[in-house]
Amino acid sequence: MTGAEGVRYTDRYGNPILVRRAKKSDLPRITEIEELAFPKSPYPTYVFLWNLSCNPEGFLVAERCGEVAGYIIFETRPLSGEGHIVSIAVHPDHRRVGVGTVLMAEAERRIAEAGYDVVRLEVRESNFGARRFYERLGYRPERRVPRYYDDGETAIVMVKELRRDEEASPSRRVDR
Repeated sequence: MTGAEGVRYTDRYGNPILVRRAKKSDLPRITEIEELAFPKSPYPTYVFLWNLSCNPEGFLVAERCGEVAGYIIFETRPLSGEGHIVSIAVHPDHRRVGVGTVLMAEAERRIAEAGYDVVRLEVRESNFGARRFYERLGYRPERRVPRYYDDGETAIVMVKELRRDEEASPSRRVDR
């Protein structure tokens, strides 16, 4: 269901997931998720505050089981003509049930609706789990960027071509 409150999906077990715009009141939970997901280099709070004020359409959270289970930040880049996944993280208690997949699907749907056919993201070369996750979603490695991260680690740039006419994750989206 699409509405002012958000878009409803279901997880792998049929439980509801609501994807909606992030709110300032979500920041403590988002920060907690960020620190758990990226203990070596979490984004500082001001990054989330900036996105709330300057990129509100591209800052989404997923609610599952009565709490914020994950978030995604994405943007469209008119000069390059593509979408970009800035960050995605899911709380460890909500992993492997489809929250990340739903967040990616909703971001891709919105990027495609805005008229963009390509999405890019960066992932740590050592993060094999995330790389496999993105590959399962149709992303392919495009190139390496040495010393991309603050600690000197290389990033892998991954890219996916979108089809504007296809619904994101139609089997799990709930349209009523």
